[in-house]
Amino acid sequence: MEKDDTNQTDPRGGVQVVSRTAAIMRALSAHPGGLSLTAIANEVNLPRSTVQRLVTALEIEGLVDGKGPSGGTRLGPTVSSLVATAHADMVVFGRHQLKMLLDAVNETSSIITAVNARSMVLETMTAEHSLRVVLCQGSQAPLYASAGGKALLSAYDDALIGRLFDARLEPWTPHTLTSRKALLAELEQVRVSGIATSRNEFAAGISSLATVVDTSMGIYAFEVALPDARFDARAKDIQAAMLAHKETVLAESIVFEKDRQAGSLGLPAIS
Repeated sequence: MEKDDTNQTDPRGGVQVVSRTAAIMRALSAHPGGLSLTAIANEVNLPRSTVQRLVTALEIEGLVDGKGPSGGTRLGPTVSSLVATAHADMVVFGRHQLKMLLDAVNETSSIITAVNARSMVLETMTAEHSLRVVLCQGSQAPLYASAGGKALLSAYDDALIGRLFDARLEPWTPHTLTSRKALLAELEQVRVSGIATSRNEFAAGISSLATVVDTSMGIYAFEVALPDARFDARAKDIQAAMLAHKETVLAESIVFEKDRQAGSLGLPAIS
């Protein structure tokens, strides 16, 4: 019989519970479609009964949702609210920009931010295709394994990236970059072209393209994700649309910031 020691009396127990809870949240962030309790237990190396007790507590607080699209547990609505609060200006400004990108490319479009060494979906809009990519707010991936993550990394210098990653990178699929050297070489290309790509690097069958925008609100990426089966046929048109979209975002972000400053002083927005 497996032992559930969640309610232990060791004075370190509180820290242990937080650590285990964080491990569960990280596991779910890497699987936006959700995981069963058994799968979570395997991911975090804990007894299923312990996972069930912690997941139940998290669900009460809205931090996880026990009714994911595949029937498993996924990150809950409270996570999205916390993320949106931390990036409130970009969420307000970016929703319209995201809708323009979705309309231009007709593929799932997202705003991506960086959290430590991972990319995280800040806001997402799903395309209406029978075969499409569906992402969840708050879902995460290694920065080096997603187009959004690579776009974000391209805004930083190589010395900083060298401090962030070891020489060897953990592979997520057979297509993932596995060395820091290869990552730095690809980021140099991204800085020249303005477009980052990821083909089957985080999840098989899913590819993406992204641009980075460095604004007064912070550094963010706009990412387009689509089934890899459509990538070759659509990549060129999507790249062109995304580069044009980036110029619009940068120009309108300056106006947005001026309007925000004026509003904080009780002045009308700039017409």
